[in-house]
Amino acid sequence: MIFTSFTFIIFFSILISCLLISKNTSFRINILLIASYIFYGWWNINYLILIFIVSFTGWGFGYLIAIEKNEPKRKLYLYCNLLICLGMLGYFKYANFFLDTIDTAFDFNAEPLDILLPVGISFFTFQTLSYTLDIYRNKIPLCKSFLKFALFVSFFPQLVAGPIVRASDFLPQLEKKIVLTKENFIIGSQVFLGGALQKILIADNLSQYVDIIYKTPEIYSQISLWIAVFAYSVQIFCDFSGYSLMAIGIARILGFELPKNFNMPYNAQSITEFWHRWHISLSLWLRDYLYISLGGNRKGVFRTQLNMLITMLLGGLWHGASWNFVIWGAFHGLALGINRFWSLYLHCSIEKLIGAKLYSLQAWMITLIFVSLLWVPFRSPDTQTTIHFIQRLLFAHDGVLWYHTQTLIILIFVSVWHIIHHFNMAKLLSNFPVKSNQLNSYQVILVIITSVYLIALFAPMNTSPFIYFQF
Repeated sequence: MIFTSFTFIIFFSILISCLLISKNTSFRINILLIASYIFYGWWNINYLILIFIVSFTGWGFGYLIAIEKNEPKRKLYLYCNLLICLGMLGYFKYANFFLDTIDTAFDFNAEPLDILLPVGISFFTFQTLSYTLDIYRNKIPLCKSFLKFALFVSFFPQLVAGPIVRASDFLPQLEKKIVLTKENFIIGSQVFLGGALQKILIADNLSQYVDIIYKTPEIYSQISLWIAVFAYSVQIFCDFSGYSLMAIGIARILGFELPKNFNMPYNAQSITEFWHRWHISLSLWLRDYLYISLGGNRKGVFRTQLNMLITMLLGGLWHGASWNFVIWGAFHGLALGINRFWSLYLHCSIEKLIGAKLYSLQAWMITLIFVSLLWVPFRSPDTQTTIHFIQRLLFAHDGVLWYHTQTLIILIFVSVWHIIHHFNMAKLLSNFPVKSNQLNSYQVILVIITSVYLIALFAPMNTSPFIYFQF
């Protein structure tokens, strides 16, 4: 079920009606849990068993870890939960990848397994693992209610593509009364519509150009390929940020607050800053549960660099079972290490030498180009396409020159949007979303109608699926 579909509108309307009828918080939790299962089961009802397994094992082992005083047993329970969650993730997501890798290396002629990748499995497994890890580290109290924990795992707005929500952020909200308010509706609707506009008007329109270029990059000119590089950078941002905003908006309407997942990442002036702004919930998860567990920056310069590389390699694999994602993660890991060395030993002297403004401009340009180029292996269907695309991107002097006016207009618009946000960030953040006491009912209706009209007017005929559904 997709947020921008007519089916979801009906589903959400029925859900709101049921919640309004029921005034009891316990009933509302049950209604939200049932709705979340319906939402996920709409894709494939058979794979609901995965949600049940993750929920039951996460809650059960979390309970055992919390009540156990013997450290070896606590660690054993934690490892059991890790084995179940990561084993399930490994089978569905990486079994065929490893079979193909072994087959290529040893020529075994192994037949690929008939496996359908469950939507959102990377998100709800990581979410559950954060709970048991935090219980083991004594950072959060035990959740005694299985129903509340099950809702934490399966809460439908962010179930299939994030943000990755921590138990420490979500479970305390279930201890309060669940209420539907006018304030939450107005704020949530604005956030949702902002995400829908990003997805439908920007990401889906850019996909029409990007998909064609990446299908046959060998026939297009160098300029066309560069346009495609930056077009995909904008597409994936608006697609994923759009979904996150819609999820945050829906949750807000229902009375819940989800964490912010993006903060204008293409305004970053270093690769480290980029990862503080891009997919923030995943970045923090990798930092807190992987990078720090590996030793972080506590074991010397070499181990710090190695820990960064391992973290980003696994972060790349989290996105998909492909050598393209390994390449993407490896280069990001190396770049983070180089950036850390630069920040510690060269940043201040170089900035003084060329001036703060020129340094900032150059740092922003280098970061943007680096990140955009690394989206090439992320988007390409295989490593051969990646290599061929990069070769033509750098050295091609022939081919079809295709500017695609619509794509250029969108890129110019998004560039202006980032510039305005960069120079007027405080004002923008203070004005959006607008509170209910700042808008009357007629203005709210006007904003909604205008947004819907723009979507209907400029939406492409064939909308593309959310990119992060595949992860």
